[in-house]
Amino acid sequence: MVVKATYKPGQKGTRKLLKQYGEQLICVRYRYDYANHKRYKTIELIIDEADWTPLPPHPEEERPVQTETHYTRQVGVRINWEEKELQQKIRALGGTWSRQDRLWYANEYYIRQAGLDHRIVKTGGK
Repeated sequence: MVVKATYKPGQKGTRKLLKQYGEQLICVRYRYDYANHKRYKTIELIIDEADWTPLPPHPEEERPVQTETHYTRQVGVRINWEEKELQQKIRALGGTWSRQDRLWYANEYYIRQAGLDHRIVKTGGK
């Protein structure tokens, strides 16, 4: 089966379904089955909504993190072993420890907000 077209609510081919499903409608797809000579119209609906807080990304994972106004990246932060208060602070910011790099990684936006930007370590590709 091949998807030939995907339409957003309000576009041609979605208006009747938009009246039926309202804001629950995400998109309408037209799929074609060449073997059986059939065309199918499928829809994607929102059936449940709940609050969700994502876990902080792993230091090696490239995932944009949305903050209030920015998409920022994970940056390495050098905190010495004896600086327990700073370790607690970076944990509270969602930071994670990388044993391999021997650095803490956290969202750049939060690091700068906390005034720890002077501790950011430039790393290759992270």
